[in-house]
Order: sequence, then structure tokens, then C-alpha cells
Amino acid sequence: MPISKKSGASSAARCRLLAPGWNERTRLALSNLISEGANQRLPVVFDFDNTLVCGDIGEATLAVLARTGVLTPDSVPPHLCPRFRAGQNVVKMENCADVTEYYEALLSPTVHGTRDTQPLANGYAWATQVMEGLPLTEVVNATRAAYEWSDPEHPGVIEVTPGRTAYPVPFFYPEMVELLVQLLEHRFDVWIISASNAWSVRWMVIHALNPRLLECGAPSPLRADHVVGISMLLEDRNDRLYKDSVLVQESAAYARLETAAVKKFTLTGQLHYPVPTYSGKIAVIYDVLGRTPYLVAGDSPGDLPMLSTGRHRLWIKRLNKPAYQKTAAGWFRRADRNHWIIQSVDARPGGGFVA
Repeated sequence: MPISKKSGASSAARCRLLAPGWNERTRLALSNLISEGANQRLPVVFDFDNTLVCGDIGEATLAVLARTGVLTPDSVPPHLCPRFRAGQNVVKMENCADVTEYYEALLSPTVHGTRDTQPLANGYAWATQVMEGLPLTEVVNATRAAYEWSDPEHPGVIEVTPGRTAYPVPFFYPEMVELLVQLLEHRFDVWIISASNAWSVRWMVIHALNPRLLECGAPSPLRADHVVGISMLLEDRNDRLYKDSVLVQESAAYARLETAAVKKFTLTGQLHYPVPTYSGKIAVIYDVLGRTPYLVAGDSPGDLPMLSTGRHRLWIKRLNKPAYQKTAAGWFRRADRNHWIIQSVDARPGGGFVA
């Protein structure tokens, strides 16, 4: 799909979204709100997985770590792997084909009916916690491999255990790339807040998304310290502890995830709070922004609390997730319908935005 190139255009010019996948009402609504808010450094916040990209880079990275033998059922710290009952079966890590099979099983038993407001939060955090003890370079290398994955027999899919577990290779929606270019051109303050591990999302932004944005006419790249994900405290060889949120501001080499900078660190098992899942994303917004976002975009029930904080809300409607749409409908009824913008997507392999 073509993406408009606006290099050299005046930042005062009216926003125009040209990619063919946009729903016309969505195209008009986004164009208007960008034009109205231009040049004021207003904050906008995006979820990453299945919002900016089709797929989940956190899960894809976990799949690479499992497939390549970096993470195995025997290598995961036992305190992270409680046995539990899923239906009639008792799930034990030692009985799983790989760590992603345990992860998938863990997601369901943490859901406790319609009264559970954060059903998958523990599973999302676990996908980062399971990397406890790994050198940070392993996470960075696995992310690169996930994005560049090529398998002629299973194009676009990272198969961990044949016939058991597989994950799509994430790719950027051209329409979202175009939207980011327009936001940067019209001088908005763009943030990404994700429930995937912070290092994988930041690698994708720095090494995959930013070159594409600049190629499409963005006046500047997205900032590394504007990418927030789930992270754990890092440890160096002298037993000193570090926070990702501080390192990314203090070290340009670390922010770029350069090998010489990241090889100093190992992941501990201590989560850094607040954890950006569900309502935790609201806490992150007030920590890093301290004010209401002008626009928030997301695709899943885990993004709905964050979306509720925005003046304008872009809902990426995944047509293959009817349960998500049912949950979102309740939020639409409770909030001002005039400030919800909806864009349908076909998130299956080979799919994309639905005009």
C-alpha cells in the first residue's frame, strides 16, 4: 500500500491521510483532529502490538527464545512456573513441549469470569518475567531474529513446536506509519506504551519503524525514551541494579540498544513498576506525561482503560476478535461516542486495514 511522502511540507498545512486502507469516516476524523491540534506539542499515545503492527513482538521474541533453545522448560526458574489446573488438566512446565505452551495455558486460568477486569495481565507480565537471568543481548538478538524471520515452509509464522505453538511475524500497518508521519510533521509528542517487554518494542521502533518514518517524510524519528514497555531491573557484573526508564535517558548507546551498551546487563526477576498492562497503562501515562493525552490508540481490552484517558480515542477493531468488540462496546456506551474513532482490520496473515 502506498504511503504519502510529505517531506518539505509546511507543518501548518492541513493533514491528509492518503493510504487506501482507511475507513473514510476514520480518515476524516483523524485528519481533522490532527489539523486542529497541530504545532502544540500535544501528547498522543499508542499501544504497539496489533495497533502499530499486525502481530505481537513480545510473543514473537518469546517464540524465538523458545525455538532456539535459549529458554527451555528446564531452564526457567521454578518459582515462575506454578502448577495449575486448566479445565480437567493439570499444567506443569516440565510436561509442556516448550515455554510458549505453558504461557498459552497460563493465559486462560487467570481469567475469572465477567467480573475480572484484568484477565490477561499476569500472563503478559509472565512473558517478560520468564526471561529472568538472561543477558539483555539475548533478548535484543531474539527480537531482531523475530522481525527478520524467514521460513519458506511457514511464511510469516514462527513455529516453535510443530503442530503445537506458533506466532505470526509482526509487520507494520502502512496506514499507521502514515499516521505517525503526519503526527510528527504536525509536531505532536508521540509515545508508545506496550504490554510487551520494553527492549523488544524499542528495538522495533529504533531499527525498523524509525527508518521507515524518515523514508516517508517524517521530520524526526520517534524518541527511544518515549517507548515504555514491561521491564525488569537490570543487573551489571558488579551487582548494581538499574532501571530501563533511567538508562534510556542517560545513555544514548543503551537507548539505541547497541551491543557494547547492552551486553553489560542481565535481567533480574524484579518487575519495574508501574507495569503497563490494563489500568497500569494509566499509571504510566501520568508518570511520563502528567496530563491527558490528546489521542490514544489501542486494539484490545487491555488498552481500554488507557483509551478512556484520551480526549480522542482510536479503536483498532480486530475483526477476528469478536469478544474484544463485545467488551469494547460496553466502554463505548459509557463514554462520549463522539470521541471514539473506529478502524477495522483483518489481523489474519495477509490481512490489513479494511476500508
